[in-house]
Amino acid sequence: MKIGFVFDMDGTLINSTEMGDAIGREIYEEFNIQPTEQMEREIEELVFEIMQGENRKNLEAKVMWEIFKVVGLNFTQRIKALRMAARIFKEEKKKIKLFDGVEKVFDLLDENDFSYAIATTSSMKEVEERLSKFPDFYKKLNGKIISRSSVENMKPHPESMELAANMMNMPLNRCVIVGDMHTDINMGKAVGAITIGVLTGIFTKEKLLELNPDFILDSVADIPQVIEEIKQLIDKN
Repeated sequence: MKIGFVFDMDGTLINSTEMGDAIGREIYEEFNIQPTEQMEREIEELVFEIMQGENRKNLEAKVMWEIFKVVGLNFTQRIKALRMAARIFKEEKKKIKLFDGVEKVFDLLDENDFSYAIATTSSMKEVEERLSKFPDFYKKLNGKIISRSSVENMKPHPESMELAANMMNMPLNRCVIVGDMHTDINMGKAVGAITIGVLTGIFTKEKLLELNPDFILDSVADIPQVIEEIKQLIDKN
């Protein structure tokens, strides 16, 4: 059976979203911020809202600026916090790694002659910086990466999904989108693809459940466990 898998990158294949955790820890300590459950919920909702399909190079800075407001920093403190964040980001970039099991899953896809592509909101420069650390894996993805510079409309607009399907020569109803965010799930639903949410990114299981994906998995490594169910759903399509 022919199936095309489309993967998000950050928070799905690589642990780059952990950079935000590192930034949060140091800034909370610097400014003596005591996070509460209410504050964390507000931040999650804020990130969810800001990242709805935005396509801009300074998106991360905008998100952090707004978060710094939520946690009570004044203007001067927010400027200092942004500078701290830039330094921490530079340090944490060196620690980016593939999530456990990712390479084995892609080997399995190859063995079963399944197609795959990457659809990410990161730039090609960011993709190169992050994935070139894993040369064997990166080689598999040659010519199969759709970045934010590849499209006019960002997720959840279906343009990235449509490009990926064309790249794989695969009908959209035989495609599976795998991602950690609402934008991935909503993009897949817009084109009738199978949707898989993974819990390795920034959103909780409760947040993903609100989107009603076909599957919610702990990580990409769990995909082999649901391959047969995916085939059954595709047959129904």
